[in-house]
Order: sequence, then structure tokens, then C-alpha cells
Amino acid sequence: MRLLQKEAIFILLLGKLFKKNNMKNLYLIIICTLLFSCQQPKVEIQHDVSKNESLILKNLDAQKTAWNNGDIPVFMEHYWKNDSMAFMSKTGVRYGWQETLDAYKAGYPTQKDMGTLEFEVKKLDILSNNAAYMLGSWNLERDTLDVGGHFSLIWKKINGQWVIVTDHTS
Repeated sequence: MRLLQKEAIFILLLGKLFKKNNMKNLYLIIICTLLFSCQQPKVEIQHDVSKNESLILKNLDAQKTAWNNGDIPVFMEHYWKNDSMAFMSKTGVRYGWQETLDAYKAGYPTQKDMGTLEFEVKKLDILSNNAAYMLGSWNLERDTLDVGGHFSLIWKKINGQWVIVTDHTS
């Protein structure tokens, strides 16, 4: 409807300008024509937000299950297997899937050290069909000392799978 209104206004303008018939108006007509011809209708890319949310939450739940089963390699399956994957904590930034896996294994050598993990998702924003941002908290219940904190995750859909590309855990 808006385009039809714009065209009608444009046609009226053209009619008035042609009546005066001077060079300045001809330039104006050419500029207006170029501007209107360059306009393209806005195309919104639709993505299935609820489906993507569900897949990401399913991955997070699978991580929790793997952790609580003492299986760090399966827990790490939901991280991007790439040297550019980033993990940030109070000790600094660590890059790479393998380095992160090795650090988890060193920090939690036994299932008893791993305890029972719980997540609480505070916010999950699906930014596009291939990117999401998550905020949450985590808690490890252990025989010795419970620990917990907060996290922010950047998820990307890579090769059809949602994986964590950046993890900031405190």
C-alpha cells in the first residue's frame, strides 16, 4: 500500500514538473526516478525461534547429563571443535577445544570432584537462524564444597549443529 501511495505522489510530481518544462526539473525527475528504482522491498528472514531454543536447551541438558555421569569428553561434544573456540574464566582466556578439554580433565580428575551439576538459564536470545546468546547460572553440589557462578555462552549453528563457540564462566 505504501508503495502505491509513493507512486501516486511521484506521478503527480512528474506531471507538475513536465508542465514547467525546464532543465532543473528534468534533473530532479532523473534523481527521483533513480531513487525510486533503487528501492527494494524489505525481506525479513524468518527463523524458527522456538525450534532453535529447544535444540539449544536440549544440548545444555545433554551437557548436564554427561557431566553428572562423569563424562567430560561427552560434555565437551557441545563445544565447537576448533582452535578458535574461546573459554574465559577468572584465570583468563583459553583458546581451543582440546585445551579446554584438557583443562576440565585436570581440574576435575574424578567423578567425585565433578559433583552434580545444575544449570539455570536466565536468558536465551536467538539472534538469527545461526546464532544465539545465553545467560545463566551454574552450581556444583559436591561432598566437600559446593561451588557455583554465572555464565554467558555464544552458540552458533555450524554444520547443522548448535555448538558453543564462546564460554565465559565465573
